[in-house]
Amino acid sequence: MKSWTRKLNSATRRGFTLVELLVVIAIIAILASMLLPALSRAKQSARRIVCINQLKQLALATVIYVGDNDGYYPSSNSPDEWPQALRPHYEDLRLLVCPEDRSITSNAVVTASADLAPRSYVMNAWSDYFNLLPQPVAFEIMPESAIKFPSETILFGEKQEERGDFSMDLRFDDPDFDPETVLEQTRHPGGGIGGGANYSFADGSARFLSFGKSLRPVNLWAVTPDERNNP
Repeated sequence: MKSWTRKLNSATRRGFTLVELLVVIAIIAILASMLLPALSRAKQSARRIVCINQLKQLALATVIYVGDNDGYYPSSNSPDEWPQALRPHYEDLRLLVCPEDRSITSNAVVTASADLAPRSYVMNAWSDYFNLLPQPVAFEIMPESAIKFPSETILFGEKQEERGDFSMDLRFDDPDFDPETVLEQTRHPGGGIGGGANYSFADGSARFLSFGKSLRPVNLWAVTPDERNNP
């Protein structure tokens, strides 16, 4: 009996061999290689959802603004840009920053004017609508009634990192202007090769669109029939 006990104690003290340790480490490495990509995708998905929610809140803030201003959107050529004009309806400046925007190091920004705060989004400048009016237009204030397809007309989109644009303006004088130099259309994975971006719409909704889908086959930034069907 004593001999059997001594053998058991000896085996217990022996511990793992080097081979056994290497096998355990290899198993852990395999499990990590399987879990880490899934964890990364989960984090990306969470950040994408946060971004969509922020754009939806900005869209709802705009809907409230329009309701308080006789059915008109904020002016696209006033001293106060849309972040400041809409601020009474969203307050928290962190709402202006997509968590995937790597050019902005901190969401906690304190500033007297929202127009000075970092932001990841651009608002529709309604360029095609104002192009039809006698020029120049003193105050570019578009009526909500000009939008015939609110659930398919973009209000906010994501801009390229570090660009200073406030709006998506298609009236640039440069004939080589490309909207894709302003828009960030691949910030989030998903939707096939190239990923896509988040957008909010005039009806207050928000959703993800794959690369290029905001501009073609229908230009969702436009409100006039000619521009919508000829992006």
